[in-house]
Order: sequence, then structure tokens, then C-alpha cells
Amino acid sequence: MSKIFGTWKKKFKDAQGNVTEKYYACPKTTRVIDEDILAEEISEMSSLTQGDVLSAISALSSRINAHLKEGASVKLKGIGVFGIWLTSEGYDNPKDINPKKVRASKVTFRPDRGLVKSIKEMKFDNMPKLPKGLVAKK
Repeated sequence: MSKIFGTWKKKFKDAQGNVTEKYYACPKTTRVIDEDILAEEISEMSSLTQGDVLSAISALSSRINAHLKEGASVKLKGIGVFGIWLTSEGYDNPKDINPKKVRASKVTFRPDRGLVKSIKEMKFDNMPKLPKGLVAKK
């Protein structure tokens, strides 16, 4: 199986004001796999029932959330490390930064090396052209 991609156009303006266009590959998602599908697939690969897997996924989600709130990073072998990124306004003196001025801005993810290696070995295909007369939703 390969990853489907399309193209998108981006316009650039140089110092003289000349506009140039460049085209870039952009990923296209053909489907979304939710926890029910994962649970079914995992139950077929193991001795666990689909309910057991759904329960484990739910518990994993809950525990990751709790540990991130406690300030820990969470490492899942073969997947990667989840963490929290903090931010604040800029100050001239580091003593001006207090806990009330710090906020969590996003969840970070650092993938496992094996996962990165397998992704880099992916194959890609162009998105097929839509048939003429097909009505697309806006």
C-alpha cells in the first residue's frame, strides 16, 4: 500500500515584486482509522477481545493524559514520546516569569527511530483524477 498525494500551488513574491508559483506535494487522506477499527484489527491478531482492546485504548488515553498533566513525558516503545510544550511572553528578566505567566501550548510527539525509518521507506502514488461529471462538495 502506498500514500496518496496531490499537489498545491503556492505563490512567492521576490524583492523586486515578481510573483512566481511553485507546486508542492501534499498528503491526501483516503480514510480515518478510529479506535473501533484498531480494536477489531488488534483482536484478530491477539487473544484479546475487541472490548478488551477498546478498554485498553481508553485506559492508555486516560493515563497518558494524567501523566502529561503531572509533568512527565510518556514513551511508547515502537511509537514515540509524547510531551507538553510550554510557552510564555518574553521578559527582560527571568525573575519576571512566574507560574501564572506560563501556559501549555501544545502536545509534542517525537517518533521512535524505527517508526521514522519505516515511514521514510514508504511508497507514494499520485491522487487519481476525478471522473468528469462528478459533483464535489465545497
